[in-house]
Amino acid sequence: MAVAVVGLLVWSGLFTVVMFRPGPYPWLCAGDTAVVVVLCLAHGRLVPAEVLEASAGSGWIDMVAGTGVFIAQFTLRQPWAMAAALAIAAAHAMGAGVREASVVLVLQGLLAAVVAVLLRHGARRADLALSEEASARASARARSAVRTDELDQQRLLHDTVLATLTMVGTGSITRDSAALPERAAADLAVIEALRAHPGVARDVAHDPAPLDVGLRTAVLTRRVGLPSLDIEFDVPPLDLPHQVVEALSQGIAEALANVAQHANTRAARVSGRRLGQGATVEVRDSGAGFDPAAVPPHRRGLRESVYGRMRAVGGSARVVSSVGAGTRVVLRWEP
Repeated sequence: MAVAVVGLLVWSGLFTVVMFRPGPYPWLCAGDTAVVVVLCLAHGRLVPAEVLEASAGSGWIDMVAGTGVFIAQFTLRQPWAMAAALAIAAAHAMGAGVREASVVLVLQGLLAAVVAVLLRHGARRADLALSEEASARASARARSAVRTDELDQQRLLHDTVLATLTMVGTGSITRDSAALPERAAADLAVIEALRAHPGVARDVAHDPAPLDVGLRTAVLTRRVGLPSLDIEFDVPPLDLPHQVVEALSQGIAEALANVAQHANTRAARVSGRRLGQGATVEVRDSGAGFDPAAVPPHRRGLRESVYGRMRAVGGSARVVSSVGAGTRVVLRWEP
């Protein structure tokens, strides 16, 4: 009995160490069934007859046999799992005689097999549900990315081609004006750059970029076909993610274009300051002003080129204006 117990303890230690490692080990489970079968066959030699009669299925080998049946059901596939349970029950009957405990082992095998089948079925259903959910999330992210690209292209078209066509339509630029081909060439250059390098913006979206440089570029960029502005610039050196700097710069550029085109003034002020880990930027003019609530819904200048751009990067925009009192456009972003 001492040899059998020591051998069982050694095998249990090996079984535990190997089972903690990832990966299926059918040979290990088959070996466990073989160890239990050998112990059951030697039942009569390992347990005295008077103890065997009095144990009523509660002896140490009976417990090892029951454990072996459960392990087989949860580690082997059917029908091999049930075959292992029947082999253990048969060995138990041969080693200790046909007793109630042998029948209990078969019943334990059947019940454990049902539980294992239900668990595996539930796991497959859970895996399928998780897979479908992951696929739905991926599709939603893809649709969101496509929609974001569409909105970016629409904002770009508004700030370039549509702005030029609007100026032609309103007579700000005539067909014979020298500014028309110059502005059209600039618009085409922007669109061609987007076509040539469509993924550049995404690649550098989260890299730091100097906000003051981006805003100064927007301020100094010549607005072809629009009156020039005398702009006071007050933005300290500040680094933000590239996509945020781009959104703020483009939003400020659109606000300045609106000042030049609609405010009936030639003076504006661009200021900025740090706001925690973010920044707030403001364009102010003392021009004619307007009623923001009266802007028609089809006008996309403020709605997309300013509000939409800031929403796309997790920021916000606010326009404060009234007729005759000038306009303030405030852009704000915090991580």
